[in-house]
Formats: sequence, C-alpha cells, structure tokens
Amino acid sequence: MKDSFSQSSSDTKVLSIEIYTDGGYFENVDVGGWGSVIFQQNEEIERLSDWQKQTSSLEMELKAAVNALDRLHNNIESTHSSYQVTLYTDSRILIEGLTQKIHLWRQNHWVHKSGNPVKYQSLWEKLERLTHQYQVVWQWVKGHNGNKGNAIADGLAREAVMNRLNNNHHNEYFDKNDCPVFKC
Repeated sequence: MKDSFSQSSSDTKVLSIEIYTDGGYFENVDVGGWGSVIFQQNEEIERLSDWQKQTSSLEMELKAAVNALDRLHNNIESTHSSYQVTLYTDSRILIEGLTQKIHLWRQNHWVHKSGNPVKYQSLWEKLERLTHQYQVVWQWVKGHNGNKGNAIADGLAREAVMNRLNNNHHNEYFDKNDCPVFKC
C-alpha cells in the first residue's frame, strides 16, 4: 500500500480514484464508526476510520464520505490536474440526499416538509461542496455482498467501534464472533 497519492508517469493521464465508504451504529452502547478505503489506479493507497459516541448510522455514512474526500483535498490537487473520482456507498439515503433532496432542503431553509430540521446540515453542505469540487460520480453498491472495497470499508467502521469498546471493557456487547452488531 502506498503512503500517499503519487504522481503518474504522465501528467496528461487521468488519475482514476475509487473510494468506498461505510458507516454504522452500535445502538447498545451508542457508538458509531465509519470507514473509507481509497484506491488509485486500482491499487489501495489509504484506509481511514474513526468512531463517535451519541451519533447515528446516517452521520457515520456522511463522515465516511466527507473524510475520504477531505483526504483528496489535502493531496490530489498538488499532484494531478486531471482525475476521475468515483465514490461507492451502500447507503441509498446518502446518495438520494445528495443528488435529489439537498436542493429542496436548501430551498426550505433546511427544514423537512414535516417541519423538523434536516439533521447534519453542515456535513451535507460540505459533502456537496467536495462532490462538486472533484466532480464525484456516486455509485450505489449492495452492502455485505462480497464487494471487496465495501467489505474493507465496513470492516474499518466495525474495527473502529470494536477498538473503542475493547478499550472501555464493553465486551459484553460483542456477539459470539467478537463482532458488534451495527444498526445500518
């Protein structure tokens, strides 16, 4: 695995970047985790993950995508002028929110038809900004279906939560295979 984004042998070559993201939530202990894996020219170059208390599955899905695209922001522009970014997620809510609903939310001052505020407004706005900046192509992938990138991202999210729980001696919340059960 490379340590960071590298420059291709030809500056005119389009850099292909694929990102897989996943987020999950462990309701019993109110801890969520997110994970992202980044591929450059079909080679894995970076894994990112973290956990958070008092969260939701949606917030973790958003953070997985935002953090992965932020990582691009910090590295890609200095090395390439031409790139194609595809982001894969198993969250239909994330794709639908970003591609269909965000315009309505903005028109309605970030309030749903029900009158409730849209949760995670700042994350949605940042994700939209990064999506436009990198002209991200969003792709849905079926979760837990053998897709290598999705499986890695899912594993990173779970590992982040497991590490948090292990460090705090919450072993009673693991199943017989030592895995927390996420509410995805």
